[in-house]
Amino acid sequence: MNKIFKQLGADSAYLLSAFPIALPAFVITVAGFAAGIGTAVVWVGVPILAATLFAMRGLAAAGRSQLSAVLRQPINQPHYKRAPENASALRRALTPVTDGQSWLNLLWGLVNFPLAVAGFCVALSWWAATVASLAYPLYGWIIIRAVDGSGGGDGLEYATRWLGWGDSYAAASLLAVLGGLVMALLLPLVLRGFAITQASLGKGLLASLTESDAPQGPVRTATINAEVTRIQERLAA
Repeated sequence: MNKIFKQLGADSAYLLSAFPIALPAFVITVAGFAAGIGTAVVWVGVPILAATLFAMRGLAAAGRSQLSAVLRQPINQPHYKRAPENASALRRALTPVTDGQSWLNLLWGLVNFPLAVAGFCVALSWWAATVASLAYPLYGWIIIRAVDGSGGGDGLEYATRWLGWGDSYAAASLLAVLGGLVMALLLPLVLRGFAITQASLGKGLLASLTESDAPQGPVRTATINAEVTRIQERLAA
């Protein structure tokens, strides 16, 4: 039971906090990509695309940091292409344009947004409806008293009459609490489904190209360095 509550908290926090990250990522992706592609014919768009890809790295890192708690596994850091040490400032600035992970970040900013909106709305509304239903006996009388002068009610009395429970406050409270219990039981399943879908997409796009996929990974780099040292020693001799 403790594990269920812990995962529910992680999924809820993820769905509610992913939207503030997804919104600026979507805006930067759409605006930057459109401006870059639209002006690429005069070469102005290339630096715009590079700046957009650079900006997305920070938002992608923020989105990647959320995945571990939802997927319950460590998330590898991605590999970003680096310019050679003796490269010019212009080449360093334009390196993201030729980097695969940078473009995956841009794709994530586009396709993650609708999932983040749906997850945020469902998490917020489901939590609010569950808490409101379970707590109805504490505040329902205020609603009834407020609308009593107009001859109406809060709507629950129609359901309780249909069920044959009468239209008493106790019957309305019982129906609300029962509905809240059903929503509370479904809450972990619903939020887990939305969270795992969005987090799996994030992992596929934000952590698919790791250091082990780099054309010059740690082992290969060490081998190359050793070979360069050996050649230098031969030339010196």
